[in-house]
Amino acid sequence: MLNGLTDYTTTGPRHASTCYVWPSSACPVGCQHCNYASPISIGALDRYSVAKNQDHLLGVVNGMGLWKAVLSGGGEPMVEPEFCAHFFANVSSPNLEELELITAAHFATSMGETRDAIRPLVDAWRSRPDHKKIQFRIRVSLDWFHAERIGVEPAANVIKILKHPDFADVDVYIRSVLLSDDDTTTALAQVLGAERNKIDDYVEELILPHGHTVLVYYKNLILDGRLTMKRLDRMPIGLPPASRAEEFGQRFRRSDGRQIPARTYNGPEVRHLDGLACLIEDDGRIRVLEGNDLSISPMVGDVSSWEEAITQIYRDPVSVFLIDEGPEALATLLAPFYPDAEMLAVDTNQLYHLAEMLLSSPDRRLTAMLLTLDEHMKQGVVTCQEPEWVDLAWTALEPYHARAAR
Repeated sequence: MLNGLTDYTTTGPRHASTCYVWPSSACPVGCQHCNYASPISIGALDRYSVAKNQDHLLGVVNGMGLWKAVLSGGGEPMVEPEFCAHFFANVSSPNLEELELITAAHFATSMGETRDAIRPLVDAWRSRPDHKKIQFRIRVSLDWFHAERIGVEPAANVIKILKHPDFADVDVYIRSVLLSDDDTTTALAQVLGAERNKIDDYVEELILPHGHTVLVYYKNLILDGRLTMKRLDRMPIGLPPASRAEEFGQRFRRSDGRQIPARTYNGPEVRHLDGLACLIEDDGRIRVLEGNDLSISPMVGDVSSWEEAITQIYRDPVSVFLIDEGPEALATLLAPFYPDAEMLAVDTNQLYHLAEMLLSSPDRRLTAMLLTLDEHMKQGVVTCQEPEWVDLAWTALEPYHARAAR
């Protein structure tokens, strides 16, 4: 597809600052608002899984140059507990400062079960010779939808265990969803005997007895996957203005007004990265967050190193554009040809997974490639030695653009 193009002479960063690895796409909780629509089980499926090929995965991840490595989903990481422990013991980078597990804590049905599940993870981290230089934290997902499925007690059990002196070196916090008419955090505070303080910039603290605190970080509600606005309207909770993507997303904008997910850490404290924000899905797909199209995502099993993977990504003009400018800028480019492009974020209340919707068909993908190439040629980033194929491609797209405009 890139015949006649010179190689890109400049690209973005070649290292990744953060990487979120999905050990599984399954989740036994099955929340109604899961935008991944994670199945309860994938035991009957026969497919490649990064959890079954740990050392090759680590070979790729350990070449990224990470500041932070996270096990998340997708699904629920703790359906693969042995993988989680192995990962936390062996993931490596000269710049590594943080390890994190994101979990719904379905396993925390009692204090004993909670301790038995968490202890191997903490032991794995403590087995590292550099563990005192690396913060280990557990982030528990708890909101109205999680509480409807499993209650607040599992989250409370994790907090109680990690506030024990045996685990004083482990951090814990809650990630919730900002909703109206929702008393989930209040219910959690009551179980813990804690007091709530005021939410500020989507963050509050629970003040526990004896002076301990637990941070609660709220995000926007996503209307995608299992949840739609029609379904939400039948529920006793609602979507407040602060949970709208356009408002919540303001905290991630750079000083120039751009929002570039591929270069931003979107946690309780926003951090604009010098490297990339990446994820590796459970089937081995390597992705830059909102930074590359699914069709050109390298697979862990097909590359020998991170360097090979990022080289493949930077051969794609759309990926180069997304990493530099973000999906909002791509939507603006596409809007004259696909009028729905700028409405996708509004319709789904999404900040992420927009790129794959913008590039959801071959004609959209080709249009995006031609538009981003044109931008890059104007900037002198790349040159085209055979411009005639570009003209042929635009001609072939005319019927698709006519249909999209109707």
